[in-house]
Amino acid sequence: MIDTALARYRLLFALLTPLWLGYTLWQALREKSWRYLRERCGFYRGEAPQESIWLHAASVGELNAALPLINALRTRRPQQPLLVTTATVSSARLAARQLPADVPHVFLPLDWSGAVRRFLDQHQPRCALIMETELWPNLFAACEQRAIPLIIVNGRLSVRTRNAPRWLCRQYRCALQRTTAVLARSEADRAGFIALGAPAERVQVVGNIKFSTDVQAAKAVVSLPRPYLLAASTRDGEEALLLRAWQHSDRGERLLVIVPRHPRRLPDILRDLALPPEQVAVRSRGEEVGAHTRVYLADTFGELTGFMAGAELVFMGGSLVPKGGQNVLEAAHLGKALVFGPHMDNFADEARLLLENGAALQVQDTEALGQVITELLAQPERLAALGKAAQQLVERRRDMATRYAVALEEWCPQGGSAATNIDTRRRDAETQSR
Repeated sequence: MIDTALARYRLLFALLTPLWLGYTLWQALREKSWRYLRERCGFYRGEAPQESIWLHAASVGELNAALPLINALRTRRPQQPLLVTTATVSSARLAARQLPADVPHVFLPLDWSGAVRRFLDQHQPRCALIMETELWPNLFAACEQRAIPLIIVNGRLSVRTRNAPRWLCRQYRCALQRTTAVLARSEADRAGFIALGAPAERVQVVGNIKFSTDVQAAKAVVSLPRPYLLAASTRDGEEALLLRAWQHSDRGERLLVIVPRHPRRLPDILRDLALPPEQVAVRSRGEEVGAHTRVYLADTFGELTGFMAGAELVFMGGSLVPKGGQNVLEAAHLGKALVFGPHMDNFADEARLLLENGAALQVQDTEALGQVITELLAQPERLAALGKAAQQLVERRRDMATRYAVALEEWCPQGGSAATNIDTRRRDAETQSR
């Protein structure tokens, strides 16, 4: 059944080749990166580290989460070469800034059999670590064929993935049957991976590696002429709801700062807000905050942490509208009072943990949000208590990257044959599950 599913996947991927190539070419032209085009097609230049631990982090969020793990692996295995791959140009820029000088970065190829083969021939990793939820059937099959242990790290499943169409679930099963192990964030994620087809004996819970993310030194505090509340990573249709809550709150002279998840939505956001021009300032245009400014739109990349650090209160976007929410741990790391809406499906465990420890507030609608804003801004001691509780909560879990590094030693050992070690580990796990 797995082979049939893989054959169908390969046929579909081949039929869609013109679309994949066209999109990749468009991205390369837009970003002016021919390396992106070449490597996404599986063509690499120069020397490559052999027998490396290869870690794949698809985009900026996954790479940020992986950075503490990379440091933990280097600490525990100082002689072990590492290789990092990503799939976006923005994550490549982050890799250039944040990765140690001796850790190379390349782009992961698209999931064509030939491109995957060229990648593995060039780099010959001894172990593959896939961050979160990247399930590529050809890649996973090629790793299994070459006896390369493949471990999903910080495994998480979104609501969309769990509720995927049946034909797509068959492809997920095809990939997950070939994994060596899945190290999941939570019991709910563990159950989800098993339901999608991962063998139960290969799935274990370690925890959320994002507790180890060091955001304190990531960005400088963004200062504005007036105190402000931050609406972080807002999604389509959410800005108008936030403005309504803001206008019905007692906020004094404070600003509402909105950092949209997708800055290209700026024209749509301005249309939805429908405010007079003098009441809105746009950061990408270099507009200053004036006496009549009520909303500041920070439609720029890479400044979200700085705005979080400077805010009195943080509302996490994607939660007033059914988008599944966004990562709440960054604001918690910074010791910020945190509020979010009812739709936190993609971060349900983190939201529950914060709520149970008195480290965040959840509102059900716009009216309730306006009331909470009024109450919190009138009680600075309560704001401080919420932020302190959140920061203490994440500090107790700061060693999560080390926990992952230790867990990986079972599945990706330093000595001996990787294939032999992994076969032994699987046999032991299967025996215990009987």
